[in-house]
Amino acid sequence: MFKFLAITIGLCAIAIFGVRRISKLPSRYDRKPRYVNSWNALDQGIDPTIQERDLK
Repeated sequence: MFKFLAITIGLCAIAIFGVRRISKLPSRYDRKPRYVNSWNALDQGIDPTIQERDLK
């Protein structure tokens, strides 16, 4: 009985760690852009209506 319980707990632990590891993998669609343009500026909290000359 003890062997069965130990094997069951071990398999459950392996399954839990496996699921956690897989869930931490980044999605291929969740990548940050290489440069910020007006299309993706709002995603990063940047107001695209502010011109670069206004920031200087």
